[in-house]
Amino acid sequence: MIYQRNRVFQLTVGDYNTSEGVLVESNLQVTFDISKSTNNKDRTNSASIEVYNLDPETLALLDTDYPAAVFSCGYEDTNSLQRIFSGRVTNVATRKSGPDLVSQLQMGAVYTEINHEVLNSLVAPGRNVKDVAEAIRQAIPGVSRGIYNGTNLNNEIIYGYPLSGTPKEMLDELSEKYQVDWQIEEDTLYMHNNDRANSENFAQAYVISEDTGLIGSAYRVNPQVRKSKKNKAKKPGVQWTMLLNPDIRAGDIVLLEDTLIQGYFKIETLRHYGGFRDNSWYTDCKGISLEKVLKS
Repeated sequence: MIYQRNRVFQLTVGDYNTSEGVLVESNLQVTFDISKSTNNKDRTNSASIEVYNLDPETLALLDTDYPAAVFSCGYEDTNSLQRIFSGRVTNVATRKSGPDLVSQLQMGAVYTEINHEVLNSLVAPGRNVKDVAEAIRQAIPGVSRGIYNGTNLNNEIIYGYPLSGTPKEMLDELSEKYQVDWQIEEDTLYMHNNDRANSENFAQAYVISEDTGLIGSAYRVNPQVRKSKKNKAKKPGVQWTMLLNPDIRAGDIVLLEDTLIQGYFKIETLRHYGGFRDNSWYTDCKGISLEKVLKS
């Protein structure tokens, strides 16, 4: 049994470690709605965070172009205050709500880094798709490593690959051509076949059950509508709600142990949402069935 009690959160705006930012801790009301996907081509990672009664210093810091922000949350009882979203604040709106001043922050993951940088280079002939992805990764500020999985990444680039456009445009193009999914989580670029997960480490799959916060029962949903009927990556889907869990990521393998549905699933999308003083503090997940790959 994992105890999930006594909520905590932390919001950092700017670089708090260098005294050029502000730290907002668990003494104000905050609500959040964070969506992540293993396929950032079609669905980017985003966050909407509302904070009540921020001080003038924080409001002034937010009134700049694309300030950096980090949101962490979890449970005091398990010492699991963990980062669940970091990126750039793309829009701020502050309004009066009764006696309160409510500031809504709209955020995008590495927003400026993948949309405002421009690439102009050539990946040499004879390299493969993974090499192209790595060249793009190296051009994105703050993304310090890449994790790659799947046979499609081994496809050879016979005549070289020109990189001309923003990092997002190039990653989207690579995704479309070679049927791979990509996402950026924190400082890492993940790319894998769209029918595989971030890794093949089934032994470390997080177990989803009543003992780890599963609420009610998981249920079947339609497979990914973005995939054609002939696409082998189109697999049965399953959805569930659980107590907020900052340990899991889109693209991870999980082991679902429910009454009617059991097995390994790749998390395609997830949504963290709730309020510090509200009833909800949940994670919704949608996954697809995943079979182990036999190693030769």
